[in-house]
Amino acid sequence: MSENLEGLTTAQAAVPDKKKAGFANRFHGFILFLKASVASQIASWVDMGLGILLKLLFNVDIKLATAIGAITGGIINCSINYKWTFKANSSSVPAVVIKYILVWTGSLLLNMYGTAMLDNAFANSQTLADWGIKAGVYTTVARVGTSLLVSIFWNFMLQRYFVYRYNSFDPFLDGLLSPVVSKFKKSNKPDSSKS
Repeated sequence: MSENLEGLTTAQAAVPDKKKAGFANRFHGFILFLKASVASQIASWVDMGLGILLKLLFNVDIKLATAIGAITGGIINCSINYKWTFKANSSSVPAVVIKYILVWTGSLLLNMYGTAMLDNAFANSQTLADWGIKAGVYTTVARVGTSLLVSIFWNFMLQRYFVYRYNSFDPFLDGLLSPVVSKFKKSNKPDSSKS
């Protein structure tokens, strides 16, 4: 093989390495996607399970139970992704939390309005009615379809390239949050004068 590379420029000889690197990057991206999917599934089960348990066992209002489940699931998803999926050691926890909340809020809005928009479009489609598709199916397809699109093209991409990566937004967030973080650390520090 080395005799075939003689006379080639460095760039030409490096082509096989670029192909290997491209494959490795795509494979790494696929593994990250799978890990993010696992984290999302765990968080979703906690979200739904906790919400249902709070409603059924403790008779908590369904809206409050759903909110508690969603927030708990979000915390679990953020934590798993921070430590395991993206190993975000270069970003501070407060910066990651704020960026995660921004992305999570966008995800919520995209899911809400995307589902409503698709459901409305399906409900007004004479073609779907002519095919005999029932109205209840519209909502399911709208919800699942929107959720899949948002989870891949919004949640995963922004978590991978924004939330769990150090970027120019982090110093601003760290500066903004440093008084709160330092106050929290002081209030949780044991008082050594009482020993």
